[in-house]
Amino acid sequence: MHYYQLHQLLKHSFELPGTQKNIPELNISITHADFTSEDAKYFLPGSNLLYCKEHQIYFEEATVKGKTLLETSDFNIECNKQFQYHIVQDISVEQATGIVIMFHGLNEKKWDKYLPWACEIARQTKKAVVLFPIGFHMDRAPEVWSLRNEMYTVAQKRKNDYIDNSDCSYVNAAISSRLEENPQRIFWSGLQTYCDVIRLVYAIRKGNVGGISSHASFDLFGYSIGSFLSMILLMANPKGIFSNSKLFCFCGGMTIDRMYPISRYIMDSRAAIAMQKSFTELLSTDFSNDARLAHYQNSSEHKNESWFKTMLRYNFYQEDRENRIKELQHQIKSLVLKQDRVTPPIEALNTLKGGYRDILVDVQIEDFSHPYSHMVPFPLATKHAVEVDRSFAVFTQSVSVFLSK
Repeated sequence: MHYYQLHQLLKHSFELPGTQKNIPELNISITHADFTSEDAKYFLPGSNLLYCKEHQIYFEEATVKGKTLLETSDFNIECNKQFQYHIVQDISVEQATGIVIMFHGLNEKKWDKYLPWACEIARQTKKAVVLFPIGFHMDRAPEVWSLRNEMYTVAQKRKNDYIDNSDCSYVNAAISSRLEENPQRIFWSGLQTYCDVIRLVYAIRKGNVGGISSHASFDLFGYSIGSFLSMILLMANPKGIFSNSKLFCFCGGMTIDRMYPISRYIMDSRAAIAMQKSFTELLSTDFSNDARLAHYQNSSEHKNESWFKTMLRYNFYQEDRENRIKELQHQIKSLVLKQDRVTPPIEALNTLKGGYRDILVDVQIEDFSHPYSHMVPFPLATKHAVEVDRSFAVFTQSVSVFLSK
């Protein structure tokens, strides 16, 4: 079966009604599981209970300049608090003893691209692959953010209002508007997801997730911005959850300032510049203009969560970051693509192997023989089917061998 055929079969099966689907020809099952994000009320803008449970501190919401084009407050977006995650596993494994938590890229709305990856990793490792959506993405994003007519109007306004704004499109209109208005959303939605993952692990440990052993091991897979989140999870190691975990970064692994997300599929230039400018100012002033963010980035009060600041800009907290990555060097591997302009391989080398190249993280650089991009590493064009199959095999073998060690 060619990659494009595998993609088509999985996409069709994924969309069928029902909470569990068996696909006999692939010997895998796909399960949709409900999840409630209990901690959203403590973090998200718009909540009247911005509260640090650990230190019993209440916060007032920082004033956000401007007015969003998508007016619902973050806390009131219900689908971000009540949503589904998805489990792909080999049918022959009655109860999985290993789990790979897979995180997607920025501004993703559908799981289609990831289904073949999850399927093949599950088949080769015999571990259950959990497709878990980052806050305000995938199953957690309002449908209107994906509607062409509504978002085209937003994109055109962004283009007309700001002559120098490039890469405006209906695809990135929602995320561009939201991040330009409040770049700190990257942190708060990330922190929400971070806490969600801890709750997921606890649910598994209590035996509350069917088909997965309560003693299962946990590994991480991150693509693009999913690698950024995964790196923070591994560096933080909340509650010792990831002490023995492996992390595989695909098209990622670098600090966020060394990613170049300006694209019609990710975010427009104005949003990207606003995000980078905001984080530079926050780091330069030690978060003095945002008391709530300053609290969570204070390493003496929130040691785990404060690893976020070390992954924002390459030249900030470099020694702390590299010392921590060195401690984890045998738990991390990255596969990056030579022609990737969003997450360039040299930046993965700089972050993961260190400025002096004295960190032993394995960074594998591939240059596929078929046309590819960051957004579409494995194109579905039938004329490249054999070449794509070969590239996909290189990718899945690299992931599976590393996560099976």
